[in-house]
Amino acid sequence: MATFSLTDTIRRFVGTGNGSNTNFTFSFQVNATTDVKVFVDDALKTSPTDYSIVNSSDIAGLNTDGTGVVKFVTAPANNTTVSIVSELPLSRSNVYTTGGNITGTSLEDDFDTLSMKLGDSGEQLQRSL
Repeated sequence: MATFSLTDTIRRFVGTGNGSNTNFTFSFQVNATTDVKVFVDDALKTSPTDYSIVNSSDIAGLNTDGTGVVKFVTAPANNTTVSIVSELPLSRSNVYTTGGNITGTSLEDDFDTLSMKLGDSGEQLQRSL
């Protein structure tokens, strides 16, 4: 779950392959590496067969702010479109019960995830007719 301040960013990255670059950085924030979908042209790629998510130090996982780098096994071909999109699941892990403890961390996690999901939906709506 999110443990960072959210920023208002476009929740999609689009770049162009050149046949040699294997690393594509995304600046939108996610909770987990599984919240990222990667396409080359219109083909959905799979992790770890086609790519992995690493942090800025080239270590598996996300940066502390929820951003990261898609590192392809084989560089996308010249003039291909590389799209990295956020796709958070519509779910919530915290359960609040009457008389139970409510912590600031659990509330922040839920609100951050909700804000990211709204950003995902907004980004998708901008691309629709």
